[in-house]
Amino acid sequence: MKRPARKFVMVLMIAALVGACATSYQPLPPFSPVAVDAVGYAPKANNALVILDASSSMGQVHQQWKKFDIAKAVVHNLAQTVPPDLGVRGGVRTFGHDHNFSRKPTLLIGEMGAFDAAAIATALATLPNSGGTSNLTRAIDAGADDLDGLGGRHALIIVSDGKDMGQGPVAAAAAIKQQFGDSLCIYPVLVGDDPSGQKLMDQIARAGGCGFALNAADLASGAQMAGFVKQVFVGAILDSDGDGVPDPLDQCPGTPAGVAVDAVGCPLDSDGDGVPDYLDQCPGTPAGVAVDAVGCPLTVLQRSAATWTFNDIHFAVAKSDINPASYGILNEIAAALAADPQLTVVVEGHTDITGTRDFNLALSQRRAQAVVDYLVGKGVAPNRLSAIGYGPDRPVADNATALGRSKNRRVQFTKVD
Repeated sequence: MKRPARKFVMVLMIAALVGACATSYQPLPPFSPVAVDAVGYAPKANNALVILDASSSMGQVHQQWKKFDIAKAVVHNLAQTVPPDLGVRGGVRTFGHDHNFSRKPTLLIGEMGAFDAAAIATALATLPNSGGTSNLTRAIDAGADDLDGLGGRHALIIVSDGKDMGQGPVAAAAAIKQQFGDSLCIYPVLVGDDPSGQKLMDQIARAGGCGFALNAADLASGAQMAGFVKQVFVGAILDSDGDGVPDPLDQCPGTPAGVAVDAVGCPLDSDGDGVPDYLDQCPGTPAGVAVDAVGCPLTVLQRSAATWTFNDIHFAVAKSDINPASYGILNEIAAALAADPQLTVVVEGHTDITGTRDFNLALSQRRAQAVVDYLVGKGVAPNRLSAIGYGPDRPVADNATALGRSKNRRVQFTKVD
């Protein structure tokens, strides 16, 4: 070659180098996260480890963007989209590295902790440039240690161009899958369009057994990333009490196992008395009838009590004749005893201290017996009733006051076990 020709070729080579060095990378398009609703859903993956390619090939241009910028954006946008409600833990492990940053083949940047936008952005900010060799194999091996000891299921997300790696990463993916089994799925994300890189990403995904490979371009928009997050991190809808009604629709959470429920997860209440069937000791209560805690009609003798006190059963002064105004309450007591044929009671008469003790003891006995006789007359079996008079011996209030004495003048029913 003649000297002028050689000189011309050298000029062209220098111009090409200068042009390459002057290449300006375009900023990535803005990313608008799309919220993923995970309330009421179980996490499909509890832990996320991202392996980020920081090797020298990632400094190359894909379309008008640097591949390393694309890769970091994928990781950052992923962290922005994973719902905080899922409580995902994770971190970022890198491989390659610009030697001004580190000469180690792989690094866990930051700590394994909350996988959220702030934590991941802080980790990525420590890694401004790419460089070094592509040692994805070492990164996957080290990733096994990062995940070891973390409970739950794991998502291993590999963001790389897949260049200059050989088959070592495929073997490493098979090994980490064997270690964690069904609790781990692998999701390789290819940056760029290198055919050999795509082939490697597909092989890694297959070695993982679950998960899938995709391209970074498929995650560029907020909607695309949200779809990916749903597939990777959001599992089945929760039904915490196992009643067949999902938690977001369940208006009665915590239903005991085996209890039949309605469409909103509340125990069935066939008679509509407000007490669910599984607690209702008196099924079939007529509509509108008030009931107690176990679904039985409220009466003057509620089942939950052991004694019942009545200050509104009145008698003639110093006599045992029942005042007709008291027939209404006595009729209610008779009906309550009829509704609960297993209930046996002692009818007690009590007085205040007006008069002598002996007189009041005898009077209280006669009054108690008068009540028994009235109830028997209303159909209550005599063997379910007995009478006893205590006179003034068991006061419940201060006999020194008119109010106290009125409280002491009473008829009391005590359940017999």
